Amino acid sequence: MKYFIPIIFFSVILAHDSESENIGWRQYSRLGIVRASSNSVGLASYARLKRTTSYTFHDFRFYGHFFDQNQEIKIRQKTSRRFMSIERLYTFNTLIYEKNTFIDVNLRYHFNQGFGWLFQNSDTGNMTLEMGFAFDNSDYLNSVQKTSYAKTGFTSDRDFTRFKTKIEINYFHQVSKLVNNIDFSRMQLVGEIQLAIQNKIAVIFGLTQDLSTGESYTDETASVFFTLAYNQPLEWDL
Repeated sequence: MKYFIPIIFFSVILAHDSESENIGWRQYSRLGIVRASSNSVGLASYARLKRTTSYTFHDFRFYGHFFDQNQEIKIRQKTSRRFMSIERLYTFNTLIYEKNTFIDVNLRYHFNQGFGWLFQNSDTGNMTLEMGFAFDNSDYLNSVQKTSYAKTGFTSDRDFTRFKTKIEINYFHQVSKLVNNIDFSRMQLVGEIQLAIQNKIAVIFGLTQDLSTGESYTDETASVFFTLAYNQPLEWDL
């Protein structure tokens, strides 16, 4: 039974008709420098693997900012699927493991899911709006206390041939009971400007920032990064 359940699970998740679903795999990687609070300069790294079909989207990402005394690390897996036959409505679920010593997050486990609306989709970019619920545990190895949230998110990607921009805003409003009178509500921001050098190579200038709307931690000064990026389609039919 312990082998049967994972086999059934992955067969359902990865099952497809390769002739009709138009499967596409793509990999991304980045390396550069990042500057954060107190004039700290460190190494910026990023890796991503994406799988898309006509109906589904699977995305795995690793973010890493490494400084002498601090670290910002995030591992994220997201799955989206078109909702029934409605082309621009989809369901999503996201799983994140995160460490950010700038804001005293030593290890946070986070999960969110809900519905998204692709309200603009064209050759020059797309925009999405997401709503759902979320929960996390900021020290899940030593605690069973979970914090619940109402989640809203907005993304905008614009493509101007050799020039691209990206904005991502996620807001988590705590709905569960406060513990020790602490509110963990927060907003997370990502912004990027990308300039293509060659077909597969680009330079990216961007920033990430966490803003506390409660009283859980001190707001993090934005981490500003400059990286050399590489992306390539993969000839996989998995």
